[in-house]
Amino acid sequence: MGKNYGQMYNILGWGDPYFTVNQQGHLNVKPHGRDTTPAEEIDVHAVIEKALATTTNDGGDKKAQFPMILRFPDVLKNRLDSLHAAFSGAIESTGYRSRYQGVFPIKVNQNKAVVQDLVKFGHGYSYGLEAGSKPELLIAMSCLTGAKPGAYLVCNGYKDADYVALALSARAMGLNVIIVLEMEEELDIVVEQSAKLGVEPVIGIRAKLLTKIDGHFGSTAGKHGKFGMLAGKIYEVAQKLKKMGKLHWLQLLHFHVGSMIPTTDVVYKATSEAAGIYCDLVNKFGAAEMTTLDCGGGLGVDYDGTRSGSSDMSVAYGLEQYASSVVQAVRLMCDDNGVAHPVLCTESGRAMTSHHSMIILEALSAIPEPLDDEDTHDQLLTKIHHLSTKQPAYRRGAAAATIAMAAVDDMHSHATDLKKHGIEMYKLGRKLSKRVSGDANTIYNYHMNLSVFSLVPDFWGIGQLFPMMPVSRLNEKPTVNSTLVDITCDSDGKIEKFILDRVTLPLHPLAAEGGYYVAALLSGAYQEALACRHNLFSGPTLVRVESESAGGGGGGGSGFKIASVELGPTSEEVIGTVRYDVKKDIIAVIQKVATDSGVWPMVEPLMKKGLATMPYLNEYKAPKTT
Repeated sequence: MGKNYGQMYNILGWGDPYFTVNQQGHLNVKPHGRDTTPAEEIDVHAVIEKALATTTNDGGDKKAQFPMILRFPDVLKNRLDSLHAAFSGAIESTGYRSRYQGVFPIKVNQNKAVVQDLVKFGHGYSYGLEAGSKPELLIAMSCLTGAKPGAYLVCNGYKDADYVALALSARAMGLNVIIVLEMEEELDIVVEQSAKLGVEPVIGIRAKLLTKIDGHFGSTAGKHGKFGMLAGKIYEVAQKLKKMGKLHWLQLLHFHVGSMIPTTDVVYKATSEAAGIYCDLVNKFGAAEMTTLDCGGGLGVDYDGTRSGSSDMSVAYGLEQYASSVVQAVRLMCDDNGVAHPVLCTESGRAMTSHHSMIILEALSAIPEPLDDEDTHDQLLTKIHHLSTKQPAYRRGAAAATIAMAAVDDMHSHATDLKKHGIEMYKLGRKLSKRVSGDANTIYNYHMNLSVFSLVPDFWGIGQLFPMMPVSRLNEKPTVNSTLVDITCDSDGKIEKFILDRVTLPLHPLAAEGGYYVAALLSGAYQEALACRHNLFSGPTLVRVESESAGGGGGGGSGFKIASVELGPTSEEVIGTVRYDVKKDIIAVIQKVATDSGVWPMVEPLMKKGLATMPYLNEYKAPKTT
C-alpha cells in the first residue's frame, strides 16, 4: 500500500493486538487478537459503508445515522479469555492452590448486549457480575440466571433495606450473592432483613487500604477514601458477628485502590496489605469460613500506548504481569501465615470493555483557525513566567509568625488566586503550543457530528484522552493540524488535546464527496454510562459487528457481518426523559398555534420528522473545502 501512516497515532502502542492499518490504508480490527487470521481481519471503513446501507432492527427503511458506535463482541470475548488465561498461567506457575473467578462491574457499561455477552462468554469460567445499585442488581439477577451455578453476584455500594432485601431474594433464587458491607451500620440492615425474610446471607467487607495511587483515580483508597472500613473497624465487625453467632456469614474481603493502577508495584503492595487483613480475620478472629479475596478493579488500559504508568492515561504492565502480581502477593502472605489460599476475584471492567467498541465520528467541514497576532512566542512566554512568579506580598521578606498569621487570614483568597493563575497559565501554555504548531501549518477546526458531553464525557469531565485517528486514507500522509469541534452550543464542546501530549490531531484535507470519518478508540468503558443530555443530544447508533466465523455466514465473504443496527434515541424519546409529555406538552401545543396561524400543513411533517429522528445532524451538505 506504500507508506503506512498509522504510527503517527501510535497505533502500535495502544492498538496491539487488536488494531492495525491494512493494505488499503484503512483502520483494521483483529477481533481475536494475536489469533486472528488474515481472513478474519475486519476493515472498519467497509463496516461503516455496510452499516450505512443496512436497515435498522426496528423495521421500515431506516438506515444508520452518525455518530455511531461499532461493537466487536469477538474482541470482548478475547479480552475475557485473555484475562482468565493470565490468571491460570500465574496460578499454575506459582503453585497457587485455589482458583480465579472474576466479575464484571455493570457500572462500566450497562448496555444489555455487553452484559449478556460477558455472562455468555464467561460461562465456562463461572464469570459473574458486580452491582452497585438496585437497578444494576436487577440487571445482574436477570442476566446471571443463565450463568454457570456458583458465579458471583457481588453487591457493592451503599445499601438501604430495599437493596439488602432484594439481594437476599436473589440468594433465595439460588444465585451466589455476596453482600459487601461498606459501613458497619449496614450489618444491622442485613441482620434485620435476614430475619424478616428468613434468608441467611453471605457477606463480605470492603477494606479501606492505606496503599493508594496518585492522580485522579487515587481518591478511592487511603484512610480518607470514600468507601470501606479501616482494618481496625473490620476486626470490630468480625467480633460483632462472632458475638451474634454469625461469623460464618463472613466469607469475602474486598478492596479497591483505583481505576487505573499505574504499576505492578502498587498492585503487589495493595494486594499484600489486603491479604494480611484476610489472614488476620482467619487466624486472629476465627473467620474460618472465609473463602474469597476480591481485589476489585484497577486493571488499567494503556490509552496512550507508552507503557509508562506515569499518568492517568497509561499503565506500565499487561494482563500477565497484573495477574502474576496478584497471585504472588496472596500466595506469599497466606503461606507466611499458614492460611489456605483464597479464591481470587477481580472486578476488572475498564480492561475488559475498552477495546471492544469505537466511536465513529463524521467530519462535516473544516475551517481554519485564525492566529492571535498580538501574542508572539516571546510575549506568551513572558506572560507565563510572570504568572508563575506571582506571590502574595506577605510571602516576601516577612517574619515567620507574620507569614503564618497572614497565611491563615488569606487562605481562601490565596487559594483562589493560585487556582486563577494556574488556569491562566494552562490557557497560555496551550495557546503557545498551538502557536508553535500553527507556525508550520494552519490549524483547522474540523466540525464533527458529535456531542463531547454525550459521546466522550470523560474527556470533558476528567480530561481522559482516547486514541483518535482517521478510519481511511492512512496510506496518505495526513497534513492538516486539526482540532475537533462538536455541534453543541458550548465552548467546552471541543477536543484540542490528544494522546502523546499533542494539541492537534493530524488529519487529511476533506474531499468534496465527504465520507471522512475519525474513530475514537478504546472507548468501550464508562462513556455510554456517563453520557449526558447537553442540548438534548443523545446516544449514537449502535452497530454490532461479528466475525463470519463467529456468526456463521451472511457477510458476503467480507470477513464480518452486521449483526444489528440500532438507531440512537429519537428527539421524541430524549424530550420525554426531561419530564415532558410529548403528545400533550409539545405536539398539541404546536398544533394549536400552527393551526390558528394557518401553517399547520407546513409545520406538521417537519415536526413529525424532527421528533422521529435522532437529534444529530442528518443529510448535512458540507461546504466545499480546499
